[in-house]
Amino acid sequence: MTTPHRLKPLRTALKTACCASLLVLAAPCSFLSTVYAQSSGTQNLTADPIPLHPMTQVDEKEHLGYFGDPYPVHVAPWTAPFLPQYFSGTTEELMTCERPIKPGCFETSPVTVKIADELEAKAKDANNEFFDKINRNIYQTDDGHWNMAVTLYLRKTSAPKTSLVGSWTVIAHAHPETEDTITTPTSWIVDKILIGSVEEPAKANYDGKYFEDDRKLYLIYSKREVGTVHDGIVAQALTSPTDLDSTSPVWLLAPSTTDGGFNSEYFHINWAEGGSNADFKLIETGNITKIAGKYVMAYSTGDYQQLDYKTGIAYSDTLLPKEGEMYRRILQPDTNGVWGKPGHPEVRYLLQSDKEAWPNYVGTQVFAPGVPSVVEEPNGEYFLYFDGFLPSNAPPATSAPKTSFEATYRRPFYVPLSVRVPFNGCVEAATDEELASWITVRNK
Repeated sequence: MTTPHRLKPLRTALKTACCASLLVLAAPCSFLSTVYAQSSGTQNLTADPIPLHPMTQVDEKEHLGYFGDPYPVHVAPWTAPFLPQYFSGTTEELMTCERPIKPGCFETSPVTVKIADELEAKAKDANNEFFDKINRNIYQTDDGHWNMAVTLYLRKTSAPKTSLVGSWTVIAHAHPETEDTITTPTSWIVDKILIGSVEEPAKANYDGKYFEDDRKLYLIYSKREVGTVHDGIVAQALTSPTDLDSTSPVWLLAPSTTDGGFNSEYFHINWAEGGSNADFKLIETGNITKIAGKYVMAYSTGDYQQLDYKTGIAYSDTLLPKEGEMYRRILQPDTNGVWGKPGHPEVRYLLQSDKEAWPNYVGTQVFAPGVPSVVEEPNGEYFLYFDGFLPSNAPPATSAPKTSFEATYRRPFYVPLSVRVPFNGCVEAATDEELASWITVRNK
């Protein structure tokens, strides 16, 4: 399904075709005089430490300030000037920072999510039960209404209570107990299943989040590719926050299969141990931001409790790629076989703690940087927000392989970005070197 790596001669031809198409549809796509959506600061082109900042003030003794899967809360454009920066996620809390953003400025408050009695009863009738909630992703539509896409875990009522084996996930909609068009609600009720079934197990179906584009609402989520052991990211069109339209979900990004794919996309916990899912590959947490008319997806790959969890950036000229196409990763030749295939193209990640000999290694500062999002401040400044483990405070997991870190020690971080996405350039026609320069971590 993934488009093969293009050669430079083809790029030249594509520039002409892409520019011509955009001249008809929108603004010129000229490569003679490039105009950028640009933030301030200088690019971090050296191996110097990145300017890593904590979002919260962590109290290690009391185990406070940790947070799993931070996701920026979208607010309606007409309320944005009056609201602070919010983040929701898997942790049952809302993170809030009054601007300007500065280290440790995010404070937390509880978020409660209850499942409606009728949904609980429906699961019980099928001899199943809900037992956990993750990815509490809050979203205010542009008309001012609040919604949540939340992932729910289910299992058979007869299943062991101490294991995830045999469990599955669904994505559900929740509404606030009290509708408030200004402040972000913190008390929610799950009222409808959007993706998946409470009766029958299915792989993936998690991390749902709303996204509006050209007055059309979508649900972005993680889905299993049919006939594979690959999880990727899709977009499902909606007619309302609670109703899917009649079209099938569109693939945005999935593990590559071209020429054996990329070794960096393996879920290493299984690959290294040769388990039953040794071929399992994963791309998840696709958080999309529109910059200079381009669609920028910040995504994760690997196992979030291990060093191989990484932050990638992929681009598209349209929210929904052409049939047979996907969002475009940034590639570079793996000349020395760092990932095990000398000369084979590999993904150039924005942040990674897996391979010291590969670009943008940050393993001395943070382990497993993932669940990323690119967020623009009202003053035009950009930040990358993400989760990770502080190397000095990353104990081994108690219920997972010894190579894993304890999930409850994940911390939220942010770094400043240099953003130079061209208004009049085409993702399809850009070289990998050009794409790599569009968004970089910057020194401050």
